[in-house]
Amino acid sequence: MQAIKYLSVFAVVLLFNSCNKTEFDEYETIYGDANFSNFVSVGDSYTQGLQDGGLHNEFGQQENSFPSIIAKQIGTPFVQPLVSGTGSGYMHLAYRNGKIEVIKAYNPDISDNDPEAINYDNSYNYWSDTTKKYNNLAIGGLNVRNVVSKNITQALEYHIYLGTTHPSQGVLAWNGVGGQPINSYGRFLNFGTITNRIEYIEHIKRSNATFFTNWLGVNDAMSWAKSGGDAVSGSSEQTNPLEFREKYDTVLAVFKAMGAKGVCATIHDVTKSPLFTTVTLEKVKKDIWIKEGADTTIIRKAVPEDLILLSASSLIAKGIGLIPSDPLPHQQVLDKDEVIIARNHINQLNAQIYASAAAYGFPVVDMSAFMEKLNAGVTYDGVALTAVFIEGGAFSLDGLHTNSRGNALIANEFIRVINANFGSNIRPAIVGNYRGVTFP
Repeated sequence: MQAIKYLSVFAVVLLFNSCNKTEFDEYETIYGDANFSNFVSVGDSYTQGLQDGGLHNEFGQQENSFPSIIAKQIGTPFVQPLVSGTGSGYMHLAYRNGKIEVIKAYNPDISDNDPEAINYDNSYNYWSDTTKKYNNLAIGGLNVRNVVSKNITQALEYHIYLGTTHPSQGVLAWNGVGGQPINSYGRFLNFGTITNRIEYIEHIKRSNATFFTNWLGVNDAMSWAKSGGDAVSGSSEQTNPLEFREKYDTVLAVFKAMGAKGVCATIHDVTKSPLFTTVTLEKVKKDIWIKEGADTTIIRKAVPEDLILLSASSLIAKGIGLIPSDPLPHQQVLDKDEVIIARNHINQLNAQIYASAAAYGFPVVDMSAFMEKLNAGVTYDGVALTAVFIEGGAFSLDGLHTNSRGNALIANEFIRVINANFGSNIRPAIVGNYRGVTFP
């Protein structure tokens, strides 16, 4: 099977020449009973502005994170730790032999990278200024369980993950360099030293927020699912719902204590994202053999209820998965039983989000329901968008994170809930003004 190719000229033109006219006339923004003067956002990669599998900003991708779009509509300052150059590296499209191809980001752990694969920019080694006060505190890969530790073991684990690695574990660093954290996306915050640690919750306390958005929790469910149901590292395991609730409460208690108002958001069903829905048996038109589960030797034919990850397309193109003796690795498939586990876990965490938000008196943005609408297709400001990979126009090339245009949709859903609960009339963003898929 050849690598997945996409889009007619008509679809490309449609995506880039969408009507920018909006139904909203000029009017003065009313802030209601909320104080947006120090608007702070917490969350993971969806809030930080990650697209295409990385942080990059050459066309304002990171700059157009959904909370930044909200801040623009409010008219309030919103400082983000922006990357430069190619940032952390990212996927992109290339035009080859008359067809569009997806080029994966450069991977230092393999020897057959595409010649056009994009590596991280050298400036990313020094990203960013930890003395600066940021409004966007989101960190890609952040789990709710990471925000505060319950014991010394957790404290050390979370510091090695977000702060710096222990000298003896330098190989775990994001770039293999001793003294670097495993996760590079939080390096704009000062996490102290291994012996004098600063935890994420402290940065929330120091924010002095007057208003906040909290979209924590997605990574607690997503990491396990996108690893094919395999907790390949501590960051990929599913968060226990009781621990999730305890630490989610801690975050809301901090905002409540500082007198901030704000909104929380639920976790959407990530298994319906393009990462899981693009490579299907119907499209492959061949039998695909998979290794079922993380700890079994069961090899069987895939069925429609199994979700083959988008990343498996390149393996299938090489013939992997086409015979029983060379099945797709289990990390490349969320099998039918794991799909049920993933969705049940999301429902359990969402129940905790609703309960915690109710306990502290904060409204909730139902991102689960919103993403279901996007999956079915929506039209906004004359722009038709769906969750179909590339041609749907709302998701970036990693198949998980929305692009800038999708971020505008998300920002408008948050704005709708904010207006409904705080008596404000913040104007929605014009979706057509934001970049969708970037073509070569």
